[in-house]
Amino acid sequence: MTELFHSNGFEVVLADDLKDLSTMQEQVRDIAHQLLGKPNTQVEHDLNYLHESFASAKEVDDFRLKLTTEIAESINFGQRIYKIFNSYLEPLVGVDVLAQKTPNLVFQPPEYPVPTELHRDAPANSPYEIIVWLPFVDCFRTKSMYLLNRKFSRIAAEHIRDNPKDRPGFDNILLDHAELMDVPFGSALVFWSGLFHGSIVNKEKESRLSLNTRYKNLFTPLGLKDPFRYFDVLKTSSLTKLGIDFELKEQLD
Repeated sequence: MTELFHSNGFEVVLADDLKDLSTMQEQVRDIAHQLLGKPNTQVEHDLNYLHESFASAKEVDDFRLKLTTEIAESINFGQRIYKIFNSYLEPLVGVDVLAQKTPNLVFQPPEYPVPTELHRDAPANSPYEIIVWLPFVDCFRTKSMYLLNRKFSRIAAEHIRDNPKDRPGFDNILLDHAELMDVPFGSALVFWSGLFHGSIVNKEKESRLSLNTRYKNLFTPLGLKDPFRYFDVLKTSSLTKLGIDFELKEQLD
């Protein structure tokens, strides 16, 4: 773990395999344009201006759900993202890894009226879990997302606990300390499940298209959710395979 991740709870990291990430970006564009019946041009332009195909927020939501389903069925996203950012993720999560079953795809056109609400994943999810927030276009200013770092997420959580009716006080913490992330394509925002995060209305002229997915170590403590309902086993070490084989044999003897 880097010192920056430990102190802040997040870090923007570069892809180890930009070629495969670019291939994934193109696959996402191809699927999107197949759903829309549009011809392909330049991939970044196509994704940045997807919003030109929609006349209402409902059309945007319907499209996002269809695109999420198609991506989950046709792109091995969990394995590939872990590999693309392996040099950073493996020291955090290890070699016995659970990966989220279905990705969360976010599509926010300019002025889309339903941004992602402020929330944090833990304690409902495991506090031993990381989120990889992967943009398929350059994300900056209001086209991106915001988060509170480790220090201010703790302060915000304590404020909610001690002053549950003081929403203005909580909002002031958010306004004073939330950071809008600058995450260009070719990188990902990796952050801890205990951080507060969300988004605001996209005031830029381009669409935001991003995917977020979660990883945790197989042997770390669980959150309140059943991990095997939301996660698949991505990979295990040779030692873990030996241990599982041994325990299965012992139970059968």
